[in-house]
Amino acid sequence: MVILPSDAFGKLQRNEFDAVIGWHPLIDHMIDVAATFECLCACRSIRRSMREAAGTLLDERDIERLSVLVFLHDVGKANSGFQAKRWKNLHDIPKEWPCHAGHGIEAFKLFDPSNRLDHLSTLLPVDQMDTWGDACSPLLVASISHHGRPLKDTPADWSKNIWKKVGGAYDPALVLNEMGKRVVELFPQAFEPGGRSLPDAPAFGHLFAGLVQLADWLGSDTKFFPYSEKEEDRAVTARERARKAVSAIGLDADNWRDKLKHHPPSFADTFGIAEPRPIQAAMSNDRLGPLVILESETGSGKTEAALWRFVHLFRAGLVDSLYFALPTRVAASQIYNRTQAVVRNLWIENPPVTVRALPGYVNADGGDATYLPNFDVLWSDNPDDAEAHRRWAAESAKRFLAAPIAVGTVDQALLGALQVRHAHLRHAMLARSLLVVDEVHASDPYMTVLLERLLKAHLNNGGHAMLLSATLGSSARNRYLALAPHVESPQAKSMTFEAACGVPYPAISDYSQTQAVEAAGGTKKVTWAAYDIIGAPDRIANMAIDAARLGAKVLVIRNTVIDAIATLAAIEENIPDKTWLFTVNGVVTLHHSRFSRQDRPVMDKAIEAQLGKQRPPGALIVVGTQTLEQSLDIDADLLITDLCPMDVLLQRIGRLHRHVRPASERPQAFQSAKAWVLTPAVHDLNPLIAKSRHGLGRFHNGGGVYADLRVLEATRELLIERPVVLIPADNRYLVESATHPDRLRVIQVKNGESWQVLGQKIEGETSAQRTVGHLHALDVEQVFGEQEFPRDVQIATRLGAQDRILYFNLELPSAFGVPIKELPVRHHLLPKDLSLDVLSSDINQTKTSLTFRLGEARFSYSRLGLERMNDTLCADTGGLP
Repeated sequence: MVILPSDAFGKLQRNEFDAVIGWHPLIDHMIDVAATFECLCACRSIRRSMREAAGTLLDERDIERLSVLVFLHDVGKANSGFQAKRWKNLHDIPKEWPCHAGHGIEAFKLFDPSNRLDHLSTLLPVDQMDTWGDACSPLLVASISHHGRPLKDTPADWSKNIWKKVGGAYDPALVLNEMGKRVVELFPQAFEPGGRSLPDAPAFGHLFAGLVQLADWLGSDTKFFPYSEKEEDRAVTARERARKAVSAIGLDADNWRDKLKHHPPSFADTFGIAEPRPIQAAMSNDRLGPLVILESETGSGKTEAALWRFVHLFRAGLVDSLYFALPTRVAASQIYNRTQAVVRNLWIENPPVTVRALPGYVNADGGDATYLPNFDVLWSDNPDDAEAHRRWAAESAKRFLAAPIAVGTVDQALLGALQVRHAHLRHAMLARSLLVVDEVHASDPYMTVLLERLLKAHLNNGGHAMLLSATLGSSARNRYLALAPHVESPQAKSMTFEAACGVPYPAISDYSQTQAVEAAGGTKKVTWAAYDIIGAPDRIANMAIDAARLGAKVLVIRNTVIDAIATLAAIEENIPDKTWLFTVNGVVTLHHSRFSRQDRPVMDKAIEAQLGKQRPPGALIVVGTQTLEQSLDIDADLLITDLCPMDVLLQRIGRLHRHVRPASERPQAFQSAKAWVLTPAVHDLNPLIAKSRHGLGRFHNGGGVYADLRVLEATRELLIERPVVLIPADNRYLVESATHPDRLRVIQVKNGESWQVLGQKIEGETSAQRTVGHLHALDVEQVFGEQEFPRDVQIATRLGAQDRILYFNLELPSAFGVPIKELPVRHHLLPKDLSLDVLSSDINQTKTSLTFRLGEARFSYSRLGLERMNDTLCADTGGLP
């Protein structure tokens, strides 16, 4: 390889000895990325989102001018300090060259008049670009900020040195001059006189920033853009490569759309269900707005309704992709399997890639991903698959939202609404999609703010969204409906308690109205009662065992892992028949969140086999925590549950008599659904004001599993007021009675001063969490670059301390026969102030358990999950789930 000293590289490839073996010219790389951006702009939903964000239709001259700005994204690489990176080791750099430099802020300095580099910047067509309007400058900043965060100027003057000529070896001016000539040749229409100004809407600048990042990621991938060959005219070949790349990864969806247009799918063919339920049939209504809220009881078919909505919007050309966002990894894995089956029914041949967008659990069309050095990925199903490039979006968590169809946690979407690196990339990729958010009622105040900001930006970009909930309180529903763009929503007003209870259920809401929908199935009568034995695991165990003696399938849901383990221990000690216990691969266990990432899927499969739709006959007792209340298709005869907020209680009751069965398949005593709710002694919640227990009440420093005792007291009172309820007919009344602000104020006044103080603390914490959410959120209503991303603050999608993932490579499997590779440790179990670089130590493993040390704490992992040994911390926190 002959390389002239004056050549400028854009990309380098080195061998194991750090010698350069591949050299991609800088201008060729800039052409690749600009060509990719042009192709992105030809995609239906991307062009639509650009139009909506800009507030005007973009013509071809606008696209060419934007492509010029994209071409200049790497202009900073022309500086001598960056080009010195051809020598990897600093001691190898010739003395006349400067030390290594970057290319972001260095480009920023190039266009800063105060930095006295005007003689260099004028080598580019900046005078013509100045006529493109005031937005040109912030859009150029957005382009050169393509590495994930907005660039801000610095007072330092060091950048002048790296833009100087290096003796007779390298001259940045020559490279910049060549860039200026080439960009005019490539995009001649951009430099024709006249034309309107580039869009100055702040939202457009943020969308453009994300599209540049996407174009750079794709245009830098050597699978699609191999290094230039000798005599290659990159201006010609780059556009063809870009078209193939955009098509290959599914950003251009017209081919799949045409197949559905020519052969319109029926609901029966899509889902294998003869007739759609009412909520599902309603999803093909053309009059529904861009934001739809579907409230319907657990098990009523909301997942199929959301997927059918996607099919309708996709066929109509209103979206090009789907992101299905779930609250937990377990829920996402469940929905991924169902979504993948639907996609295969819709497209028998060459279906779009369906990605399980879960870091650590990534899967694309049946193949699991193994990450290799240098950002390579090995796919388990066929490592030599020539079509593996179609899975491009699955090869990095930052690219998940580029997939045609992806299912993951809500966190991946919320990262597009935070001041974190590559937020704009996610923001732009999501703009093409129908965003479905399931279990939306489960979000805390901080996440709710982020979701509101995400939805508002998404809808303003012309995106579509759908929120799913078993029952959403009127306050939350109205806040979300107020986000619909371009209209004054009559739905966005606060309601009295009486008016809120009068809203129909099940219901479909958009910005114009809330309409009743016929219930999916028959009415489920639930008889419930409160038992003040929440602190007595022996008595709880006897209740479950007595029901099992009658042949019942019993589901016991405790609010904390500590209580769940204690309950299982009491059951094991007293149960007359061990075959009544839930097992995984023959080992008795329980179900909660503190199991390894490898054990959890095995446990989920086991519980659906033993308590699912095809459950075998005979008694069964399953003990667990909140992991049992979402997404798992399980069907119990009796529910024994700790007291919890009413919306959560209804979610748990959704696992009770979930499927219609012949009378012979349920014990006589449980022919109708029964729920036994566990409460503190004498049903008195007052002691919990001072100290949280059993997941009920505030921790001393704020927060808690279910911190708002007002909601819990309202729920407890409803158990007495209505000992028999009808599901779903009573759902609206039950949720509003336990969550509406008017009813919570009544609870406070009735119970005295301590409850009013509690209410003030809860509302203060809620307000504080919302404030933090606003501080952390990406503000797309500010001009790009005005909001500087914090560098010394940890920003996450969930407020509070972060969990730790431990990685093991052990000889022995877990108690269930599964290799232990990744073990999450909940944040409240970690020793205080544990450094991020502390690794597990003192590891000892037997056939039944694993023990190890993490900092000053010792842990045990067994059939009962992860436990902190000699744990005092968990007692203080109520043993969080």
